[in-house]
Amino acid sequence: MFQLIQQNDGLSIGVFGIGGCGCNTLNSIFEQRESEQAHLYSVNTDKVVLEHTQSDEAVLIGAELTHGYGAGADPKVGLQAAEESKEQLLTLINGCDIILCATGLGGGTGTGASPYIAELASEQGKPIIFVATLPFSSEGQFRSNIAQAGLNELKEHANAVITLPNDQLIEVLGNDIGLFDAFKYSNQILHSLIKSLIDMLCFQGLINVDLNDFAKIMDCQGDAVLGVGKCDEESELTTALDAALNNPLVNQVDMSSSTGVIIQVNCKDEISLGSYNLITDTVRQQVSPNALVICGVSKIENLATNYELLVIATGASSKMILDDTTGQSSSKVVATKPKASDIFDIPAFIRNQSAPPSKSTL
Repeated sequence: MFQLIQQNDGLSIGVFGIGGCGCNTLNSIFEQRESEQAHLYSVNTDKVVLEHTQSDEAVLIGAELTHGYGAGADPKVGLQAAEESKEQLLTLINGCDIILCATGLGGGTGTGASPYIAELASEQGKPIIFVATLPFSSEGQFRSNIAQAGLNELKEHANAVITLPNDQLIEVLGNDIGLFDAFKYSNQILHSLIKSLIDMLCFQGLINVDLNDFAKIMDCQGDAVLGVGKCDEESELTTALDAALNNPLVNQVDMSSSTGVIIQVNCKDEISLGSYNLITDTVRQQVSPNALVICGVSKIENLATNYELLVIATGASSKMILDDTTGQSSSKVVATKPKASDIFDIPAFIRNQSAPPSKSTL
């Protein structure tokens, strides 16, 4: 007889907010935590930002180098600051079984410190995933070049990097949205992705996705896709699955070539065997017949919706389309404009390259 295990009490998840963008993301996560196994760490060179960040532990890196006044939009300073605080960072990293990081690329601290933190985690054998925003094109080519260089370096060390180009928010929300609201949406997308990963790893059920399963899928070489779909009625599960599998903003990955897939079904109550089989069969039909597919089902009574689907497909190939102006093949985004109401369920693109307030609950 199967016994339903409500939570995997032995797992420790470190959620790092690195730089200004990462710290802002922690603020949106902190009050909504539902698991004590997720520990939030804010990492920055700016002591003022840290003082206003809600996390379990604040880490001022490079205190002697920057005196707490920030990295001055210089990634070299961000890197040197992280190197100065290596031992403090290692202490946090070694206390985690898996690490999820939120960061913004294009500035100093996030761009400079993030690859170094990923390298430290890799050296310690800790699976590490980054969710990174890329700057608006209106912020200039210089900042864009810094972000791209940081992204390339980050992908050398992290197991996976989920990128969220801010320009794509305009395609969803339109040019008339306020700047602060646009960044708010960006933070909420980061929160949705990170929370879904935490729920998958912390809450277990009749069919479990454990840390070893997760690490094995993330070790698949190539590109990958992560998608989240939500619904309230079991009859709407196919629509939620479609939302998880089909990103209207980023369509760069050929999922049919994926070699590893995790399907996680979270539900407030029981899901029927027929619905479970439909979900798994639908995903299996979209990937390679030889792909390793791992399915999990968990009961989480305090979900915001009755059903939540998380799909992670790795080891895929980028879709290449012909550039009409040059005749050369290149990776491009072929997007249709989704409804603004769908913004929170937009799957994000992963490019997989590997190998102090008081505490509350996530």
